[in-house]
Order: sequence, then structure tokens, then C-alpha cells
Amino acid sequence: MGEIRLALYMPDSGDFDTRKTTKTSLAIVEAINDLDGATLTELADYTGLATSTLHTHLKTLEEAEYVTRSGNTYRLGLHLFHIGENARRRDPRYTLARDKAFELSNEVNEEVSFAVEEYGRSIILYDETPVPSDTGFQVGRYFHMHSSASGKAMLAAFSTERVYEIVDKWGLPEYTENTITNVDELFDELERVREQGYAVNRQEELEGLYSVAMVINNPDGSVFGSMDISGPPYRLPEDSEIAAQLRPVVGELESKLEKRD
Repeated sequence: MGEIRLALYMPDSGDFDTRKTTKTSLAIVEAINDLDGATLTELADYTGLATSTLHTHLKTLEEAEYVTRSGNTYRLGLHLFHIGENARRRDPRYTLARDKAFELSNEVNEEVSFAVEEYGRSIILYDETPVPSDTGFQVGRYFHMHSSASGKAMLAAFSTERVYEIVDKWGLPEYTENTITNVDELFDELERVREQGYAVNRQEELEGLYSVAMVINNPDGSVFGSMDISGPPYRLPEDSEIAAQLRPVVGELESKLEKRD
């Protein structure tokens, strides 16, 4: 698995050595994240890199404060947290979505998330809960788009060509027995999303997690992001009722986006 992951970062033959070096460093950062901290030996096993190569890159990453070391274990540095927060604030319109997600979460007394698409995956930017001290566990998480309500809501608004590009890049990995793993079934699902105006995650990513999402469009019709209400299936109302709770909030957010243009 490590060697496959590393291959994603390795350049084609003929690329500059500096590009190869940068991609190797990024692969090491990803590996540390995947392993939730790792020793040099564990990183070598996971990435397929020689320990001497790893040591050189890790030393540079330590000096740049992207990685810390405690004993023999390397972990991601909090400098990455600072960079991530700046990325989350890069678009001031995201704060509008955060405010609406917070309002809706308190109204329905369930978890409400706002996600965007980046490089063919959906990432949760805000995960609001009705309990102020309860930080949403999904913030910053990437999801394959075919297995989440937020992802399917956005996929349904993309062109067929774009959907194929995403599937070709990321595949349709199976997470639960409910996950869609066939491309024809995925397109059938996306057609249903368009017809009903919302997407449903029927425990396709995680057992016990059910959600309904709607896409949020920019004034020009392009996809801004998506918002979902999620919770255990035994506690949530019917899909259409959840969608009815989402619809006015999404409409208000789209109106605010239009006024900002």
C-alpha cells in the first residue's frame, strides 16, 4: 500500500530532481498522517523508501517545523494546523456557510456539515453540532464523493465528463455493504439526486451514519459546496423531511452568495 501511495507523488521520468524531492517530502508527510505518527522503520515499510532517504527528508521537514519527533516517533507539526486554518479562511464566503450550518444545527438538533470539492474529493470545512463544546469530528476529513451525501450532491451537479474523471482518479472503494461500487449504479444514483433535489448517504461511508445533503450553487451555476444533516438512522426523520429542513437554508445561502458578487 505504501509503495502505491508513494507512486502518486513520484514524477514521470525526465522531471526535475527538485520536483522529485518535493513530491517525496509530501509523500512522507502523508504517510505520517496516515499512520498517525510513525518510526523511521514504519515509514520505510509503508512508503518503500530507503531509511537514508527518509532520514534526509525528515530532517528537512523538522527544520521547517512541519514534523516533530518524540523519541523515535515522528508526528505532524502544528505548523500544518496553522496553514490548514488559513486555507479554510481563504474564501470569506465560507464563513457564511459556517454561520448557516451552525444555525441549522441548533434548529434541528443534529450535526450539520459544510463540504467543498477539491481535486475530486469532498472535504469537510465545518461540522457544527448543537452542543457548543462538542467539536465536529469530521472537520478536515476527506471523503470519496461516491460514498457521502455531500459528495453525491456535488457530483450530480457536475458534467458527465467530470464525474468520469473523478471516478478514474479515485475509483469507487467499498466502505460498507451499502457503498456504490459500480459506475452505472453511481450514474443512476446521481440521476435520482437530480430528480429529487437532494442526495442520501445510507450508511455508505460509515456504519451508523446516515445523512441527507443538498448542493449549494454559485450565482453562475457552478458548485460552491454542499450542506448535509447527519446522524444515526434511528433518530433522523424521513429523507424528504430532512431535505425540507435543508432547502430554505441552502436558498438563503445562495441568495447571500449572489449579493456578494
